[in-house]
Amino acid sequence: MPLPLIPIIIAAAAALAVVVVTIVYWDDIVKWFRSRNNIKEADRANVAFTIKERLATGDFKLVQGIFNTRTERVVDGHVMQAKQLEARLEREHQGGDLVIYE
Repeated sequence: MPLPLIPIIIAAAAALAVVVVTIVYWDDIVKWFRSRNNIKEADRANVAFTIKERLATGDFKLVQGIFNTRTERVVDGHVMQAKQLEARLEREHQGGDLVIYE
């Protein structure tokens, strides 16, 4: 997915409620995706993603969802704000703010 789609995904996710937590755990990310595997499997254009954003406060905003690359819409998703991301999640995002999960 080309990087210009990041603003589209963020804009599409803007309507989602924000859940505030202390730390985002890798296992919770995986569990959320697994519980929505049927959505991802229903259409090959559906891709699972997370986007990490560092806020001015030092907190993180993490958008997690399933994005349809054909319609350019977030099919399902949620937004978390946290003081910290678990080390595994930080490692996944070392290459950039957007991670696509296969």
